[in-house]
Amino acid sequence: MAVYAVITFQNTHFALKAKRVLEKSGKMPEMIPVPREFSSNCGFCCKVPWQEKEEVEKILIDNQVDLDRIYRWEKDDEAEKKKKFRFI
Repeated sequence: MAVYAVITFQNTHFALKAKRVLEKSGKMPEMIPVPREFSSNCGFCCKVPWQEKEEVEKILIDNQVDLDRIYRWEKDDEAEKKKKFRFI
C-alpha cells in the first residue's frame, strides 16, 4: 500500500504555481483531480510521497504558495489496477 500527501489549493493558480515551484526544487509532484474523499475549491491537487510531506510543505510556504489542506491518502495501487480490468 502506498501512502501519499495530497495537497489541495484554493484555486488553480496556486495549484499550477505549486507544480512549477516543486519542479524547480527537484521534486516531481503528480497533479491529479481532487479525489472523491476530499473536497476543495480547486479541481486539481498535488500528490507526493508521504515521506516528502514536510519538505514539500516548507518549499511551498517559502515560495508563497497558498495551500488549502494536506491530507494523508493511503492507496492500494495494485488493487486499483485489478479493478479496472475484468475478464469474463
